[in-house]
Amino acid sequence: MASSLPNWELPPRYQLTRKIGQGTYGSVCEANDLQTGEKVAIKSIKALFDQQVVATRMLREISIMRSLNHPTIIKIKKILMPSQPEFFNTVYIVMEHADSDLKKLARSSTFLDHTHVKFLMYQAICGCRYMHSANIFHRDIKPGNILINSDCSLKICDFGLSRSYQGLNKSFQNAANNQLESNEIAGRERDFKKVTKRILTDHVATRWYRAPEVILLEKEYGKEIDIWSLGCVFAELLGMISDNISQYLERAPLFPGKSCFPLSPDPSATNQRGGYPSSNNDQLNMIFRIIGTPSDDDCSFISDPRALNYVRSFPINEPVDLRELYPGSTPEELNLLLRLLTFSPINRITLDQALEHPYFRDIRRPELESLASVPADFIFDREEDLDMQTLRDLFRREIERYNDN
Repeated sequence: MASSLPNWELPPRYQLTRKIGQGTYGSVCEANDLQTGEKVAIKSIKALFDQQVVATRMLREISIMRSLNHPTIIKIKKILMPSQPEFFNTVYIVMEHADSDLKKLARSSTFLDHTHVKFLMYQAICGCRYMHSANIFHRDIKPGNILINSDCSLKICDFGLSRSYQGLNKSFQNAANNQLESNEIAGRERDFKKVTKRILTDHVATRWYRAPEVILLEKEYGKEIDIWSLGCVFAELLGMISDNISQYLERAPLFPGKSCFPLSPDPSATNQRGGYPSSNNDQLNMIFRIIGTPSDDDCSFISDPRALNYVRSFPINEPVDLRELYPGSTPEELNLLLRLLTFSPINRITLDQALEHPYFRDIRRPELESLASVPADFIFDREEDLDMQTLRDLFRREIERYNDN
């Protein structure tokens, strides 16, 4: 086992035990904290300052995690002080440990009962509600970013794609000012590609959990995108109840699209829909098969005529009766699922309303329904194009915050 572990420069306090994850910018290992006797997770980020976008994203992630203090949100315990604070390019982040995540659990032979599903979903809603009260959007809620312990406690993790409300609005305002000045369709199409490449493509939600307003490239979206993603997660939790899906190998995401208008169309698609290539496995097509095609009222939030034309080009589908998909679910479970997966963000259930839903009546806990006392506000969301030295100084300041003791 030891030979397969990475050769990290860690203090003797931490003893790596196994590798548990791999991401775009680093890997995560389980470790023993020999000083406290606790298990921890250590995330290694290498080549931190080789690219400005990597440094900014990691600075944003640790700053957001420091600002959030809720039982259902993963915490950073310590950021290890580099041996050369002036020149470091690798950072090690020590975080709370969890037994598994929902993605791994869903792929296992484990089944959940209705009580488990209810409590897990309740915690996820409480965590997102707290986050939103701090003006933070997660923007990548999915099973792999929801950690689960054997006592059924839940932790939301991976804030690498998260943004503050202020920072998100600023990005879109800059994009609007700089890149969307032309009202001509051809010009806007080119500009949309620039905007979405810079703001949306790499930064918002894994495809299967992506809200309709994000798919349709709405220039401004809100916290409702996380609520849609929670609905997708809820569907997978319901699929882990044996009365709904009796064979664990048959579990699957509710909307497993293989392409997505217009950022990643199917290159092999031969059909045209609204002037764009379209296939049966397009993400919107998968969504409309389940919830039905939207009405004119449902489409009232769509601001771009090309996107509206694309949506209206779909044949009319009636919504599927969710009892066919989840025959063992209660009416309350299915009603909440339907309200989370509402096409229009305007009509989608809010998290306050979700907590008041009869489904959660018997399990509510005041300590989990706390809200942030101070909204998040970060210097890198107020300043544009911070140079690498400034990013390094800000990063070193964040490290020092975790080493004050």
